[in-house]
Amino acid sequence: MRTHQLLLSALDITEDGYSFKGQFILSGGGRSMHVDIEDLENQSFLTGLKNYFGLEDEPSDIRNILMDMVVEKAHISSKIVEGKNYEETCNN
Repeated sequence: MRTHQLLLSALDITEDGYSFKGQFILSGGGRSMHVDIEDLENQSFLTGLKNYFGLEDEPSDIRNILMDMVVEKAHISSKIVEGKNYEETCNN
């Protein structure tokens, strides 16, 4: 199974004084697991995740794919507006 085939659900992100915490549920292959986003920085956790779901991807790729999935699921976007719709305003 590939990491992108997992279902990421029940995403909960909280912020307290610029300290972000998050957790979600991963499901796939008839199995599920609660994951804390901080755990994605732990190599042994990623290896355990790989073994638990029988993932083909390397642990570093698993982390990157899951973080992309979290960002997509949370609909996090940049406040930087550039390009065609960019309009610079000045308050003098």
